[in-house]
Amino acid sequence: MVLILAMTLSVFTGCGGKKEVDTEKNDQTALTEETNEENQDGKEVSKTYFDEKIKVTEETVTFVDSRGEKITIKKNPNRVIGLYASYLDLWYEAGGEIVGRLKSSSNIPKAFENAEEVGTMTQPNVEKILEMEPDLVILRQDMKGQGELIPLFENNNIPFIAISYDNFREYSYAMRLFTAITDREDLYQEKVIKIKDKIDSILKEIPEEKEPSVLLMFATAKGVSVKLENSFVGDMLKDLGAKNIAYDAKLTDEEMQIFSMEKVLERDPDFILVQTMGDIEKIKDRLIKDVEENPAWGSLRAVKEGRYIILPKNLYLYKPNAKYAQAYEGLAKILYPEVFK
Repeated sequence: MVLILAMTLSVFTGCGGKKEVDTEKNDQTALTEETNEENQDGKEVSKTYFDEKIKVTEETVTFVDSRGEKITIKKNPNRVIGLYASYLDLWYEAGGEIVGRLKSSSNIPKAFENAEEVGTMTQPNVEKILEMEPDLVILRQDMKGQGELIPLFENNNIPFIAISYDNFREYSYAMRLFTAITDREDLYQEKVIKIKDKIDSILKEIPEEKEPSVLLMFATAKGVSVKLENSFVGDMLKDLGAKNIAYDAKLTDEEMQIFSMEKVLERDPDFILVQTMGDIEKIKDRLIKDVEENPAWGSLRAVKEGRYIILPKNLYLYKPNAKYAQAYEGLAKILYPEVFK
């Protein structure tokens, strides 16, 4: 009886496990599926998985933010403050306007350059933000100095959007949300759907038999680290069939780990790609000091064969947003030059 019971339980357990996997697979399929329906004017409107997460009425938009909280925002806000540079670009692409932004030396749309400054990335000027009486604040919830402001906005009844995105799919969600709030569905169709089609056409050309190994480094004037798959460039490389050699930290939520020359030499990647932040000359000095002066560095295949490449900032430091297709194509040309000439 004990044996029969054990066998019965094992059968149920096996079936349960398979069901979970199938459900997950179906859910992943749903994330990219699109269907076409006709609106009241008889025109086709693309419907995606995001429509299940974002509910739109004539006056409001209800969505789930990066904290998992359900939030309702009124459409067409007039006094918007942006607290993260990459999101300003998204808001601009979605047809939005702003009255305030953080101080930044780059990645600000020209249309927003004259907006009033309300502090820095890690030190927003809270008093000034409240004085401006915004009807919407856009922030990055997991950024130091910003997530802490959420209780303040809640206590003062200031609507806010707390989002975070690290890949094209999450960018698509953010754009679907922003264009719903600005009431510009046409911009979502024009900019996101067309980008997705271009990316899909690139991915179809990837040789299935190849799996180039890549070391993705992140260099500043202060130090060098290794980026993992869950960074936005790491995610693109994964989509393109590349293998990130920094796989020891796959189970962590962190995006990068300490650079280890020993492991790099052991795994000898096909490509070494470098993201940079800051003054490029100072970064090059740091790379020489921390990496290139090591006698063993020159023995790596990627170095000897000219596949040690510093990536351009405009596509691979800041979120590429509307240039996601160009970012994918740029990496594809590096990894598969025989296909993407």
